[in-house]
Amino acid sequence: MYKVLIADDDYAVRYAYSKMKIWNTNGFEITEQVSDGRLALEAAKRERFDIIITDICMPLLGGIDLLREIKNGSIDSEVIFVSSYNEFEYARQGLILGAFDYILKPVRSYKLDEVLRRAKEKLDEKTYNRISGSCVKMAFHYFSVEPDNAFSEKLYQYLSENENVVITMDDAASCFNISKDYFGKLFKQNFGVSFTHFYSVLKIEYAKTLIREYNYKAYEISDMLGYSSRDYFTKIFREVTGTTPTEYKKAVF
Repeated sequence: MYKVLIADDDYAVRYAYSKMKIWNTNGFEITEQVSDGRLALEAAKRERFDIIITDICMPLLGGIDLLREIKNGSIDSEVIFVSSYNEFEYARQGLILGAFDYILKPVRSYKLDEVLRRAKEKLDEKTYNRISGSCVKMAFHYFSVEPDNAFSEKLYQYLSENENVVITMDDAASCFNISKDYFGKLFKQNFGVSFTHFYSVLKIEYAKTLIREYNYKAYEISDMLGYSSRDYFTKIFREVTGTTPTEYKKAVF
């Protein structure tokens, strides 16, 4: 679930946000709400939020200045402004400074839903780009293999470029323009294990990253990585790591 920080000095508005049902359906969770910009900045420095939804006019630190502080502090959060019609020029200025979008007051659930859907697409892309290649590297290291010959180097590149896609051995063999059987033999010669076993480890490394850095739940990861059920995903996770996803999450948080 992507984490959301709400910054608004109106308690009634914050309460209305908390009662909307669109958060979970879009993969978001409100994890903190604050009443002014300074508290929002302190929270953003203390904890990672994927999205900050902020009123433009707030006491102590307004939305525009909050955005500037976030950008200057290299805080990796998408900012969505909430503004009234007479604050449109501020909202436009916020977009120039790098805000993701703005919503006019009063905030309607369907309007926020539209923005969240687009925000999720961007966050998904950022997530995949951020960890692209790292899990492949860990899987290679797991089997003590370096991408130091034509086969392993090309495979490393292919897997890194397709890390967020479930691939089969047929897919990998096609990358080399060879048959599935011949690919399997070459793979065994280079890695000492079957491609199926290696790919299970790779997916679990990816799952560990999703748990550790993005706090995804087991059933969400199971769906993302193409497992037939959460129980089967848990079984493979235990075989590779010696622990369950739940136990792993408790250990890292």
